[in-house]
Amino acid sequence: MLDEFFGSPAQQGLQRRAAAMWALLGDDPAYCCHGRAVGVTDPSPDSLAQQISLARLQGVSSCEGVSEQDVAARRDALQAAGLSLDEYVSWAGGDEAVRAAREVLASRSLPAGLSIGQVDADTPAEVMQQLDRVTASCEVLLPMGQFMRGIARPAVCVYAQTDDGEVVATSAAVAQFHPDSPRGKEFWWGMLATDDRCRGQGLALVLGAESMLRMVDGHGMTGFFTGIREGNALSERLCTKLGLEATDRTIIISIAPEVFAAGSVTK
Repeated sequence: MLDEFFGSPAQQGLQRRAAAMWALLGDDPAYCCHGRAVGVTDPSPDSLAQQISLARLQGVSSCEGVSEQDVAARRDALQAAGLSLDEYVSWAGGDEAVRAAREVLASRSLPAGLSIGQVDADTPAEVMQQLDRVTASCEVLLPMGQFMRGIARPAVCVYAQTDDGEVVATSAAVAQFHPDSPRGKEFWWGMLATDDRCRGQGLALVLGAESMLRMVDGHGMTGFFTGIREGNALSERLCTKLGLEATDRTIIISIAPEVFAAGSVTK
């Protein structure tokens, strides 16, 4: 279970290195992870050196929620260190989003013939491979198993399945930050992916609301965030329906091309 990695061979290699790093740093509130790569918790310039080192060791590292006034300087410093960058706008939600999610589930459900499953420590490897297939088809990277199963951190990974047990859509949430960090009650949310054959039926909306509420109600979390690449109107519309709002903060991903050759970790 602790050695369960997904995506392409390069992405699996990244997750393997991240798992080793997590074994060393997972108990330190200065570091965070939702199952793809270990990042830094502090978005201030004080964490810059740690982000650079993590990127060189893992191939990738992130800094969540960099303020508008710090973005340009952080970009320049990371690039000067020989790292390439990928960025997302940070969208966040709290009480309003939770209310919106409850309204969604009060008025909508999965179409006939589909039911919701949730990953846990005993979920068969075959189901995890199906999750990997669906997420990969949407260019989304399924985080490593110890996070999706809620072993490394509290987490919720839900999926829609047919009566025959075929997985056709997913969503997940992870308590990314150490409980002792200032963001200990926030969670990462997202991993929305739907099989081509089932798009247009609102599965992402329902599963997104489910993962959000199961995280809030089951684990006592109070706020959450996700990253949306600028210009991704489809994701922006879905998140708006669920009560999330764009912030003025940026998620900056730093990539060491000599270790991880891809230009991005996930969609």
